[in-house]
Order: sequence, then structure tokens, then C-alpha cells
Amino acid sequence: MDDGSGLEALYPPLAAADLLKSLDIRAACVIRNGLQGRIVVNGIEYETGMAAIKQLSDVELTNILNYIHNAWGNKRRFIQLKEVKAVLKACS
Repeated sequence: MDDGSGLEALYPPLAAADLLKSLDIRAACVIRNGLQGRIVVNGIEYETGMAAIKQLSDVELTNILNYIHNAWGNKRRFIQLKEVKAVLKACS
């Protein structure tokens, strides 16, 4: 949703999401490569999955991560492009 709250049991929230905090920069791998199977976010189980978005550039991924890490009340440090490149290399 516009406020980062997700959509009931279908899509998990991004606002104050414990999974997003634990993934940190590795969230770039989820965005680039997708995610299948069960995940638990803030104690709630989701099985929707996420399609891979392979066409995003490393710069676009960095911008997306910085946005979701600092929107909807999330307060995280800003991620550098070189960090995203390194994590993407490790997860591919």
C-alpha cells in the first residue's frame, strides 16, 4: 500500500518490517532474483513470492533500497552503489 503497510495476508509490509531490517543490503538480491516460498514478516507468514526484476540497473537497485529503507518511518543508513554491486556479485 502507499503507506508501506502491505496488503493483509497477501503482501508483507515494508514499513517497520523485521525481514527488511535483517536482509539489509541483501534485499538487492531479492529484488533482482525474486523470492519463492514461505517468509515471515513481523510474525506473520506470507507465501506470495516475488518475481525477479532482472532489468533494473545497479544504480536503480541502490535507489530503491535507499527509498524503502528510509520511507514510511524506516530510518536506515544510506547504501552506497559499491555495496550493492558487491552483494549482487555474491548472490548471483
